[in-house]
Amino acid sequence: MLMRVFPECVPCLLRQTLRAARLAKASDPLKVLKEVVEALARTEWEAPPMELGFVVYSVIRRSLGDPYADIRRRSNRVVLPLLPRLREYVIASEDPLETAVRLAVAGNIVDYGALDRFSVDPEERIIEDAVERALKAKPRIYDYERLRDDLESARTVMIVLDNAGEIVFDKLLAETISSELGPRKFVFVVRSVPFINDATLSDAEAVGLTKIPGAEVRTMRCGTLEEYREFVGELETWIEESDVVISKGQGNFELLSDYKGMYFLLTVKCEPIASYLGAEIGDIVVKYS
Repeated sequence: MLMRVFPECVPCLLRQTLRAARLAKASDPLKVLKEVVEALARTEWEAPPMELGFVVYSVIRRSLGDPYADIRRRSNRVVLPLLPRLREYVIASEDPLETAVRLAVAGNIVDYGALDRFSVDPEERIIEDAVERALKAKPRIYDYERLRDDLESARTVMIVLDNAGEIVFDKLLAETISSELGPRKFVFVVRSVPFINDATLSDAEAVGLTKIPGAEVRTMRCGTLEEYREFVGELETWIEESDVVISKGQGNFELLSDYKGMYFLLTVKCEPIASYLGAEIGDIVVKYS
């Protein structure tokens, strides 16, 4: 069943708008909030929550530019030096692929849309805490064995990426898939335009995703809701052409949960999604759809 906007999504989007206005040092935050409210009022709300996000951030880009540009760059700079230590976790584990999957979910903590504590700067301590929890957690939803089985026979793996900084963990996941199961073609999907701290092509280049053997980076066109809806057919073709599709993060789960045969890796960050999944806030999820 296609996920629909929850009542809680609307105040969440307005809170994100205010945060973006403050980051951009807007002279009149109320004006930006009004523009967002007016745009939402013109939009049909019988849609996944993320589609309303495309509406909101098209207004934010028009009014404020790219408030999260520095944060995306800092996120990559903070997390990238952790990669050697993360590799050590993988190498030392009994099941390196499972550890890489859990670390990929842990990386989903680098989120400025859903988590107030990440609203100013990425903190290494928070990331390390998330890593420790993810490695020790007993997830409520954990389809790892099926994911591993599917990856063993896959030739093309598509990963729909989420946040800057987090993509360092996804780089480790791709490296581990190749080292454990043999070379694969990887298709990494990023946003075509700035959207909170979600990864763009420049972020993928900054952390070296484009240098992974067999890797290709593609862009999800989402400058406006209309542009995204025109792009959906192409996205569906990419999904059909891939043997395994991994979707990272809560926002992408909101957007793509209706697609079958996909794997969703995320940390649950709000009550509506917790209720939808039958989980709790903070749970790590590896879910086959």
